[in-house]
Amino acid sequence: MSVTNEAHHMAEATPKDLYEYLTEIIHQAVVTYLAQEEIAFDVAQLPIDLRISAQASFGDYSIPVMAWSGKLKRPPLKIAESLQAILSSFQLPTIQEITATKPGFLNIRLNRAGLGKRIVERILESGPDFGQNTIGIGTKVIVEHTNINSNKAAHVGHLRNSCLGDTIVRMLRAQGYQVETNNYIDDSGVQVADVVAGFTLLQQGLLQLPDGNEQLPGESFDYFCSRVYVGVAKLKEEKTSEAGQLAQTLSNEVLHAIEHGDESASGPDYALLASDLSHQIVQAHLKTMSRLNIFYDLLPWESAMLHAGLWKKTFELLKSRGLLEQPESGPAAGCWILPFGDGESQTKDGDRTSDKILVKSNGVTTYTAKDIAYQLWKFGLSDDLDVQLQFVPWGIQHDGRKLWTMRTPKVSDTVTEEAPSSRFGHAKRVINVIDVRQSYLQQVVYESLRRLGHTEQADNSKHLSYEVVTLSAATAARLGVDTSDGREYYAMSGRKGIEIKADDLIDAAIERMREVRQQDNKAALSDESTAALAASAIRYFMIRFNLQQIITLDMDEVLRPNGDTGVYLQYAYARANSILRRLQEAGYEVSSRLDQLPTELEQSEWELLRHLDVYPRRLAEATEQLSPASLATYIYDLAAHFSDFYEHTTPILKETNEQVKSFRAALVQATAQTMNNALRVLGFEPLERI
Repeated sequence: MSVTNEAHHMAEATPKDLYEYLTEIIHQAVVTYLAQEEIAFDVAQLPIDLRISAQASFGDYSIPVMAWSGKLKRPPLKIAESLQAILSSFQLPTIQEITATKPGFLNIRLNRAGLGKRIVERILESGPDFGQNTIGIGTKVIVEHTNINSNKAAHVGHLRNSCLGDTIVRMLRAQGYQVETNNYIDDSGVQVADVVAGFTLLQQGLLQLPDGNEQLPGESFDYFCSRVYVGVAKLKEEKTSEAGQLAQTLSNEVLHAIEHGDESASGPDYALLASDLSHQIVQAHLKTMSRLNIFYDLLPWESAMLHAGLWKKTFELLKSRGLLEQPESGPAAGCWILPFGDGESQTKDGDRTSDKILVKSNGVTTYTAKDIAYQLWKFGLSDDLDVQLQFVPWGIQHDGRKLWTMRTPKVSDTVTEEAPSSRFGHAKRVINVIDVRQSYLQQVVYESLRRLGHTEQADNSKHLSYEVVTLSAATAARLGVDTSDGREYYAMSGRKGIEIKADDLIDAAIERMREVRQQDNKAALSDESTAALAASAIRYFMIRFNLQQIITLDMDEVLRPNGDTGVYLQYAYARANSILRRLQEAGYEVSSRLDQLPTELEQSEWELLRHLDVYPRRLAEATEQLSPASLATYIYDLAAHFSDFYEHTTPILKETNEQVKSFRAALVQATAQTMNNALRVLGFEPLERI
């Protein structure tokens, strides 16, 4: 096949998108140019920098070739002019005009209507699959997110984690990856022990809660536990009082019972109480997250792993490989440590000593130690440790998918179904969504895998770190926080009760949506639509910021119905569907095949088309970068381009030119399809009517 015929063949084939199509034909032109000039040079060393033209007068796309001049020993303008002549000789129907301008730009003006037809038809033919990819097929990824201690209600800080994690899961699945979503339950830590101790102290009359010692009317169990937790935390701070010392002693006793599954000979069975408490709290957390369309595949429980001996076997493995030390003197005397350098230390706030303690001198296992064992399990590396874990159904989630759980000790349910151990874990890649304060500990976990010889798995371990959520001064003041020091934001603290609970934020969002409808004199939405709008507002707010950016949560900002918000995206999608409904009601049928085209396109049409065209590429890039914020930005820009098109073109129903009308109707259909696909990846429930 000749060069010209090959280029023409490429033009006739349906391109994946404009970027790939233009890059391919320019590449072919460069190959031809090198052959004509008899230049022996690797074409791969001439990267094609395809850009949207800075000025519309130059065309649609421009490629600077100045950087090629030194490599090819030719003036840049001469290179551009030669490529112009070669591309012109291809006689491609997709290209309207090619020019070369100083100091060395190749400019391409496209046949917009013809390419617009291809873009629209490609979207409508693909339908719900537009944007989907197969790059991840055959690769299993575990994404761990949410991971709230099972001792109290979820707060808004947890929502950034779960919204980021769930969006990452949806993005990966759209690229063909087999994703297992883990919500790790730390049910054997001091926070759970504190609440169990709190209930015990309440029964003994030794703890008084400000709003009453009983569960209040309408107060959910997780909210009640939050009050108990704050009460115990304050009591434990009274280190010199008898009550404070008793609370600390009791908490330690409960923690020991939880970790070892001990049954008291005479007193309460603390391990059983903790298990019952945790299961009720987790049920509440799952209900909260389902309100934001967040779901899971597996609940791994810390107690199940400890009971099965996963940490014990991992500890023995680390010792047998000579990776642990037990100092006889110094601050870590009697502890089992993982040496990480010369033992230098920094301050307590977010800093560390270089050596990491895995087991304290009193025998208590640290979080990091348990995380090493858990990371080994995720990759299937614990198979050789003879650890037996049971996987049983937890229940059916709101989205219809079955949720599985590790069977925990102290649970008396009757197992009617059990999954094979090979079904869970055994991942190729692992992504842990954990806030930035845990960055060093995650590094320790991955380095531990590397020292055990699991280099590939260490390399395939990714900590998706993000900054914390804080409260704006105005929002903090509403919660009763002293803001007299004039700071812009205030950190949340579950122990001090300074937080906004997740369900309270969702309830406030729903109420705000109703208020806005009344203010705008619009008919009330159904409860389902109002809840979907509220969930969209919250999810979008939690993911649209850069991961390294601290979110300052202001209730009014989260719930704003316009601008760069989830509500704005929903309204744009609903507007597109409203246009399509009016066309249908008028008896007009939108065709998925465009036989006749308008002679020219409006600039707003072209910008919308170009943005629709690039959706699969933007989704793939955002997924590769694990960047929900990039995807959010793309969808906001898409909604803005659609609004611009809507405002700058004649209403379709009033359009008299049949070619223009059919093209724009199909363009709106393609926009609605793309937005539906994209909003679902963001975890929205797209609303066709608002």
